Amino acid sequence: MSEQREDEFESPEDLGPDEPAGEIEFGEDDEDDGASALGRLFAADGPPDLEEGLFAGPLYWPAIPAADIEREFRDLRAWVQELLERFEHLDHKAIPPCWWRHNGHVEALQALRDHERMSYAESSPGQAATSWHREFQFVEARLREWTAYYGCAQDHRPASRQPRLIDEEAWEAHLQAERQRRQDRELGE
Repeated sequence: MSEQREDEFESPEDLGPDEPAGEIEFGEDDEDDGASALGRLFAADGPPDLEEGLFAGPLYWPAIPAADIEREFRDLRAWVQELLERFEHLDHKAIPPCWWRHNGHVEALQALRDHERMSYAESSPGQAATSWHREFQFVEARLREWTAYYGCAQDHRPASRQPRLIDEEAWEAHLQAERQRRQDRELGE
């Protein structure tokens, strides 16, 4: 246990009758802004991987601006190549040579990459690495399923989508029924 210095904390006996124990004192600039006090507190000794600019959160692929897409694709390609070298069992049935032509593969691999970065950050808990491996197993199964669906384990084949036609009359009837069901439930409460 760490030793407590006598001058470090006030004991309840040292406080006057109008001084509550444990209350944070704010300076004049902070009177109405507890957030800035918390900001200073966390900025003082936060983990190094959370410093501004050093680590970004997960990347939402559809939101990448045109100016950044080439760099992001190159970075993802390098990571996928490294992944294929590290995990020899990943064959063309999981990650086909044309993975970059399939948006599902791209987004799943990017999510896996983000998860790996966050799992191995200095501030990550000890079980984060095993969490990454569980997610890796899940994503690998999904990639294998999608690759089988596309049928492009050897050569690229564009996805053949069946048009998804919605019966507009049935749709409107469903919406009305759902609205009525919810209204009835709300009135019954």
